[in-house]
Amino acid sequence: MSQLIREQIFGFCVMFFCGAGIAMLRQLFRSYQKDFRPRKSIFVIQEMLFWIIAALITSACLYYADYGAVTVHGVVGFTLGAFLWYNIRKHNAG
Repeated sequence: MSQLIREQIFGFCVMFFCGAGIAMLRQLFRSYQKDFRPRKSIFVIQEMLFWIIAALITSACLYYADYGAVTVHGVVGFTLGAFLWYNIRKHNAG
């Protein structure tokens, strides 16, 4: 297997787990908001902070996996990780 293919598989795996991790954090965050029901102004601030943190984590994963390049296999990995996390959780929860 060539070095290029190994790097692409590595990038895919990093972004897959990044997508699953962001989806997991989002689900935990939504559960927190459902339990504590913050006021509208606090809710908006919490949402903005969550997405800023999610963007920073995703940027760090992108930099680690592909030196910051947004690639097709990275986007597919991220999307697949998030999609599978939500579907696995949905299947196990209900």
